[in-house]
Amino acid sequence: MSAFKALAKNSLKSKSIIVLDNVETIFEDQDLMNELSDILILLDDAIYANFNVKFLIVGVPYEVFKYFSSAKNTTSVGNRIEELPRVSGLGPLQVLDLVERGFSKYLKIRLTKDQIKEISNYTYNVTFGVPQRVHEYCESLAYEIKDNKWEYSFHLHEKAETFWLLKGLRESYAVIDGHLNSNETSEGRRNQVIYAIGKSENDKITTEEISKIVSKEFPLSSPSSNSGIGQVLAHLTKGDTPLLYKMNHSKSYIVGDARYIMCIRIMLKKDDMTEVVMKKGFKLN
Repeated sequence: MSAFKALAKNSLKSKSIIVLDNVETIFEDQDLMNELSDILILLDDAIYANFNVKFLIVGVPYEVFKYFSSAKNTTSVGNRIEELPRVSGLGPLQVLDLVERGFSKYLKIRLTKDQIKEISNYTYNVTFGVPQRVHEYCESLAYEIKDNKWEYSFHLHEKAETFWLLKGLRESYAVIDGHLNSNETSEGRRNQVIYAIGKSENDKITTEEISKIVSKEFPLSSPSSNSGIGQVLAHLTKGDTPLLYKMNHSKSYIVGDARYIMCIRIMLKKDDMTEVVMKKGFKLN
């Protein structure tokens, strides 16, 4: 209680917020989880409520879902937690503005309007519009342009992708690689489904959504029903490093990390003629 009193005193009776970042790191520690649950339950106690202290829990979405299923007094804790809306990423026009200012105005790289649009579209596609990833990818591309005597060419994206992947997406690559079917054939349903996950615009997906994407992307070999797709999605929730997590009391799945989608978009390519999903190889060591 002394900590609450100190916060209330320093905040001059305005609301105090305690931010718990990376909370998923303690989810496997039952003692800490129990302690956190007890603290959250106390927030509704009249004595503690008078201090006007709130907790902001920050964590990876799927790990937060795990929290609700593993916490002591799950219902009591759940009633005291309100999920905040997700902070939206950059939109296509915002990425376009960033590319134009960063590459043309600040770095003075000679680019046509079409090239600026090409860079921004490519960047938005591989980064999901996540601000940090947009900056990281643009930095990687800028270095490649510099090494090319400050001349931009579309083929530099492949080099930038490799550098960006090795810099920040190694673990994501390993997780996805572990779930791929080793056979690169048009009947590699699992590879098709993972490719379709990369085409999704959301990290929450359903069998119906992925089935529609598979039918669109693989018209010659897509299944006649959703059953096969559902089985693959369920399989992707298995193992020590699952790609997906099944949401409780829902038909939806959630992608374990938004970086998985970014990595899928880089490492998996489709042959439009044969509909074979091919993996781009990288040396991670």
